Amino acid sequence: MRHANTRGLRFVVPFFLLLVFSVQLAQSQPAGNFLKDVMDHKGDIQWITYKTPTLPDDVCTLLSACTGAAAKVAALPPATIHGRKVGRALFLTEVKKQQTIILEHQVPGSEVYFFQLGPDGSLQKTAYLETGKTFLVIANSLAQPIFQADMKDWQAWVAKPAPAKGN
Repeated sequence: MRHANTRGLRFVVPFFLLLVFSVQLAQSQPAGNFLKDVMDHKGDIQWITYKTPTLPDDVCTLLSACTGAAAKVAALPPATIHGRKVGRALFLTEVKKQQTIILEHQVPGSEVYFFQLGPDGSLQKTAYLETGKTFLVIANSLAQPIFQADMKDWQAWVAKPAPAKGN
């Protein structure tokens, strides 16, 4: 009888592993080419240009992201997500002379995520800060739920027509 149970597990375990791998692969796919969408609508976006990089020095170092001209910044209106106030910003900067987007997700007094996107819109690196601690690079899989939710909001924001200038 024990032999029959072992044989059944031999088929269930690979199936379960395949299922888990498929779900993770689906979550890691880029959410469209967000960089291209931002660049296509660059003239319609209300950018705030700062004279110095607006990314924290630790984030610049961890993501190797502050090598070009001053970053341009755009922000989503503050939101309440899961009962917490959240601020989100989009930084358009350069890495190795290529336009790069870094998204910020900040819960004041709690935590901050910085998501560096690849040229295809996929999540490349995540820097994380918990209040009272130092920034560190974390596994993208840990940040994926927050990144995916924010990406939906950013894509909707970029796709929305800009208000007429002067209004």
